[in-house]
Amino acid sequence: DPKSNFKECLPIFNALGSTTRQKILFAINEEDNLSVLSIAKRINLSRPTVSHHLGILQEAGIVSHRKVGTERIYFFSFEDALQKMMKLIDSVNAIKNEI
Repeated sequence: DPKSNFKECLPIFNALGSTTRQKILFAINEEDNLSVLSIAKRINLSRPTVSHHLGILQEAGIVSHRKVGTERIYFFSFEDALQKMMKLIDSVNAIKNEI
């Protein structure tokens, strides 16, 4: 059902819609496995602000982290988000093909 699949993708759309989160993603893209502090320095924001945005990206299934000592190291993990998006695309295509 496209409507339920769309609702499942809303966190992804929300996460990608923020210019701040886009800057974070670009920073991670330039150098994978960055700490919150490294990201904060690269995009000139405070650690708490970056942590907040990383939480949203993580909930959306776009990034993940692993702990190294006391720091969290962030990296891309698109698999879950891509699966949700593919379900949405497939459900829309199924309706389109019925018409």
